[in-house]
Amino acid sequence: MSHKAYAFDWRAFEADGLYALLLAALQSGDAGRIKRYIDAHYDDLRDPYEGEPLDTKWEALLENRDVHEYGDFALTRFYDPLDDRGLADDWSAIDGELCESDRAAMLGLPIGPSGREFDPGRQGSYFQTPQRVVDSLLRVEGVVAKMPKLRPFAELLRACVESGRGVYVTF
Repeated sequence: MSHKAYAFDWRAFEADGLYALLLAALQSGDAGRIKRYIDAHYDDLRDPYEGEPLDTKWEALLENRDVHEYGDFALTRFYDPLDDRGLADDWSAIDGELCESDRAAMLGLPIGPSGREFDPGRQGSYFQTPQRVVDSLLRVEGVVAKMPKLRPFAELLRACVESGRGVYVTF
């Protein structure tokens, strides 16, 4: 499992309405409104895998054409897919060493109704609000000395605290 983490503009995500739209789509299972959102904001979005601007054939990248996949593309309006500061493949080894509170600081919380949480990679997807990032930074700073591989993630959290951003973590 590759831990990917990005600075995420949580406030804009909420204010723009995509958060509410995504929650409703996860509840209903209907991706139509997310697709229309993508059409309306096409120039602001990127391929979440390669970070390139969307081309006219972007939908060919979708396998399931469900809320999760469309949501994955729509979210790129609020983070830079090329600025991954997660733990990559080191996650598996680090995860086994963390207590539950420290693990939560490395992830965040899923969004969506129980059993239908947003999960485009089908291996976990988590968010931290700007307020939660402050708490996560304190936890991570408390363990980074004994786990130096956490340093890049701690730097991401620190930058997010300074800029008032949240964090998006996905696998």
